[in-house]
Amino acid sequence: MQGSKQSRELTIEQKLIVAAQNNPARFAPLYDKYHRQIFLFIFKKVKNEDIAGDITSTVFLKALLNIKKFKFQGFPLSSWLYRIASNETNMYFRKSKKTNEVEIMESDVIDLMTEMKEGIDEDRQEMLIEALNNLPLEHTELIELRYFEKMSFKSIGEIKAISEGNAKIRVYRVIEKLKTILNAN
Repeated sequence: MQGSKQSRELTIEQKLIVAAQNNPARFAPLYDKYHRQIFLFIFKKVKNEDIAGDITSTVFLKALLNIKKFKFQGFPLSSWLYRIASNETNMYFRKSKKTNEVEIMESDVIDLMTEMKEGIDEDRQEMLIEALNNLPLEHTELIELRYFEKMSFKSIGEIKAISEGNAKIRVYRVIEKLKTILNAN
């Protein structure tokens, strides 16, 4: 049942994409469907509503201008939009020379610590958050996509333009790195 629902949604989305490719004025339903989640993804990183709004506008402008180049490969359009959003956010941080701090909900930290098979006491949680904030942006982003955005390895692979297996390997390497940092403390 779940698979057929997902398949139906992709078919509907594919029709919306084709309509937008044929007439950019028909991009609005795709914008409406994904704007909020892309904005929130960016806002979590930049922590400023105006900047998040500006970057989100750039993401959707680039998507609109390049929709004709989009090739449907069985992934939702959101994977492509997340990749653009990730690139634009990273560009913002490079240009502004700002650092990216991860904003994490306690439930997300507990999920990550459970995955890492670490104790869930408050001190360990604080150490994990600090470790995440000191990771390179690429590593932090993998953890965010997997554990905070709850994305599949397949979706992460599509966003990062890597295979599903490579996405899984990279995520677990970051987890091992975090374990090493936590155990060193």
